[in-house]
Amino acid sequence: MNLIKKIFNKFFLLKIFFAIVIFSKLVLANNDNETNTPILKRLPTSIFATINNEPISIYDMIQRSNLFSVSAKIPINEEFEMKILPDLISSYIDQIIQMQEIKKENVFVDDNQVKAMILQIEKENGFKKGKLKEFLKKNKTEISILEKQVTANIGWRQLIANKFRNQIVIQDTEVETIHKKLKSNVGKEELFIEQIFLSFENKKENEVLKKINNLYEQIFKGGNFGLIAKQFSDSFGGKIGKIGWIPETNLDIKIMNEVKKLEINKYSKPLKGENGYFIIKVLNKRITGEEIISQVSLFRFKLIEINEEINLLMNKIKNCSELEDFSKKYASVDSGSLGMLNYDELSNNLKSTIKKMDKNEISDPLKFGSEEFQIMTCDIKKTKPIIPSKFKIRDILTNKKLDTIARQYMSELRSKALIDIRI
Repeated sequence: MNLIKKIFNKFFLLKIFFAIVIFSKLVLANNDNETNTPILKRLPTSIFATINNEPISIYDMIQRSNLFSVSAKIPINEEFEMKILPDLISSYIDQIIQMQEIKKENVFVDDNQVKAMILQIEKENGFKKGKLKEFLKKNKTEISILEKQVTANIGWRQLIANKFRNQIVIQDTEVETIHKKLKSNVGKEELFIEQIFLSFENKKENEVLKKINNLYEQIFKGGNFGLIAKQFSDSFGGKIGKIGWIPETNLDIKIMNEVKKLEINKYSKPLKGENGYFIIKVLNKRITGEEIISQVSLFRFKLIEINEEINLLMNKIKNCSELEDFSKKYASVDSGSLGMLNYDELSNNLKSTIKKMDKNEISDPLKFGSEEFQIMTCDIKKTKPIIPSKFKIRDILTNKKLDTIARQYMSELRSKALIDIRI
């Protein structure tokens, strides 16, 4: 029996890959001919593999690929099947292994944590509460797939922290050195970056390089940088791509020389660092100590129709309260307040628009998912950044070490995983 057990080898991934390709094509064919039949009834529900005796269906894989495709704006075509799908499959298997370990270690993930994260994803992408689910449904994707992914991310972070945090020692000298460095950076440029990082750890460098070049190609063709980062970047923090504000001096000198040349919302080519390859996107720049936008309150609306009368009424609107009254009569039912949002967590499209706006100003139409809406800035809050406390610096250093430990631990779990192919 052990002879048919596969431990994450290329043969296994290829078999899964071709199975997914075949059945994805069946899905597309069936969608054309049986649009009124529930998709679950039209799809094969057979189990093609088990991971540590846990079954995985072809349908789950298709749903996972659909979620990534519609979110990252990468169409499912031959190129997707050849370059992205195998890594997506591998990532999904990692998630299953993580969930198994979460269950084994009795890590509890509160449903409210998952709901809060889904709500945050909605807000960051300009969706009103509950509208993300509708958007996914329109694209034949179940919200439960995203919920499972979020649950795994939250649970994995908790597991790693519970299991290893007490083993980490941060020297006072490390904290003091960084604190002094940050103080000396006042008045110098800082970058708000997002990154894709693929580690060399327990991997062949040429395979890592091939993978990151594939990801770069998809981004170049219009794929969503942030969502690709969340899916594929090696990170303890649930594959989160956003790193936040960092001084230029915190980057590797070779990487820094390339990144500092980038304009806002531009990204680098794959860059080789000490422990892996990076693609870095600059989301914003600032001078340390200068006042910046920290939070915004937004009202999103879509006019039912546009005519001279409505334009005249629009021109008389002075604030969000008046816009809310106006929207009840002239805007779509999914118009409304998005509440107070953290500026740095917004989509790049929203940030670049808001940056040019004043309070109580109405934007031109913007793309939200598959629809166009306008926004009004109800409030704009600005703050002057302060140097992180020594306690915060210690926490950052701890998480950095947990990041390395998490990758090592995941590699260990992956090497022990038994995969039984059923197709």
